[in-house]
Amino acid sequence: MRKERRSKKSSAGGFSYEDFAFKRAKIEKVTNESSNVKSFYLRASSPRIPQPGQFVMVWLPGAEDVPMSVSGAGKNTVRVSVSKEGSTTAKFHGLGRGDSLFLRGPFGNGFSLEGSHHLLVAGGYGAAPLIHALKILSDSGKKAAYAVGAKDASELLFVREARRLGASVSVATEDGSAGYKGLVTDLLEEILAEKHFGSILTCGPEKMMLEVVRKGLELDIPVQASLERYMKCGFGACGSCVLDPLGLRVCLDGPVFDGTILLKTEFGRYKRDASGARVPI
Repeated sequence: MRKERRSKKSSAGGFSYEDFAFKRAKIEKVTNESSNVKSFYLRASSPRIPQPGQFVMVWLPGAEDVPMSVSGAGKNTVRVSVSKEGSTTAKFHGLGRGDSLFLRGPFGNGFSLEGSHHLLVAGGYGAAPLIHALKILSDSGKKAAYAVGAKDASELLFVREARRLGASVSVATEDGSAGYKGLVTDLLEEILAEKHFGSILTCGPEKMMLEVVRKGLELDIPVQASLERYMKCGFGACGSCVLDPLGLRVCLDGPVFDGTILLKTEFGRYKRDASGARVPI
């Protein structure tokens, strides 16, 4: 009897079934990026290299699995930068070289890096997917500027790395301990008044990104924003990350969206909690 040959391809976003299974990833190096963020350099075998803006679901036995933006990637290597926000990420922070995490993915749609002279606007640990994008832009010889904001100097992320990659770097801190004193969205007005950009990429708190989207579109600059939402599955089944009223799923239709689309949704105003209830941002 002839054995049926089954395809590994899924109908869900063109993913392989292999993407939905957790795979062990050994930690090769850990670096402290800020007072609250650590980067884990992982040896992770995957048929696809995560693109800037895509995410992986990260799991540690005994804890929940959580979505993480990729802050760097190469063949069989992935860097995830983890902010210690709760019990699960605190357990991640307790790991060291030689320990393992478990990954599935990569999932979602990443940034389009077409065109030239990109401005990358980061808030807090939203810098993670942007530094990955900056590396790709730098490798392709494209010009980019990097604007990053945080509460204070100790929380600024990837500033030296961005400079090494050849980006023009601007920083803003709320307490004035480094760079511009104030919000990165206020600094953005000065940057846009001085230079012209063909594209803006942003990631960070949604209220911050809403301002970036509005300011960019007012000047007819295309804006792409990478969203972080509560996720249970990572591939569109649970609906925890949906953007109403359009019903867009951040994990499958995003996490990177065009700014003109986002302004038609509850982006920057409402999100969903673990129960699925809408809550104000």
